[in-house]
Amino acid sequence: MITYRLYTAAETKDKDSELYHTLLSSVQEKHGISYDIVDIDTLSDTEKEKLVEDIRIISRKNGIGVVSKGTGALPISRKKKLGKICILLKMDDGQIKNIYPHEINKKRIDIASHLNRVSKASSIDEISDHSSISEQDLSRMISTFPELIEEGLEFVDTEVEIEGGRIDAVFKSKNGEYLLIEIEIEARDNAIGQVQRFITYSNKYSIPREQIRLGIVCAKIGESRLNACIGAGIEVYILNLEKKSPRR
Repeated sequence: MITYRLYTAAETKDKDSELYHTLLSSVQEKHGISYDIVDIDTLSDTEKEKLVEDIRIISRKNGIGVVSKGTGALPISRKKKLGKICILLKMDDGQIKNIYPHEINKKRIDIASHLNRVSKASSIDEISDHSSISEQDLSRMISTFPELIEEGLEFVDTEVEIEGGRIDAVFKSKNGEYLLIEIEIEARDNAIGQVQRFITYSNKYSIPREQIRLGIVCAKIGESRLNACIGAGIEVYILNLEKKSPRR
């Protein structure tokens, strides 16, 4: 079930808070989407740190920008703290699905524009956050069609908790090897370290390490990072969706 949570700050202009409250009320009336409002100043330091980390995690999954860079305030400041602005979280069954405002493809999506679009939609099914591919999209693609990665590959599980992290997807090859996958929109410098920790899957499920392969599925990766992955024995799979428009 989709819900919203609006975080307000003392520095936030009253008119902004009032506008967001009005828009949230409109969304609730039209689509039955409930919401709550939280004053950031009432959060403890630990709660603020967790909120920052939750925002950073979902921003990586969705491939969006949430850190201020001089082109307008965003949820996280340059000092990696909560920004002094209103922050809207879109939730689904208690899990964060998106954050506003954010930037994607050099375009800013603010709270008001998102809520206006939601309030004008004829149904919840029409509401989509952005047109770019997300980590969830990649996960659905490879779990439904594992042959996109390798012929004869069998999907096993997603979001497997292990010591030191979580494996996004697990597959088994026709030769009996286990392929442990990290999914990222754009593979970054921390990808290698994250994937190398997957080897603890061997201990948890009593699988010989020589039967485990490590890999990254992404939409984009820089050449230097690609070479680093290959040097570390990590397989890299780059998936792309190309839109074909009909002729006019």
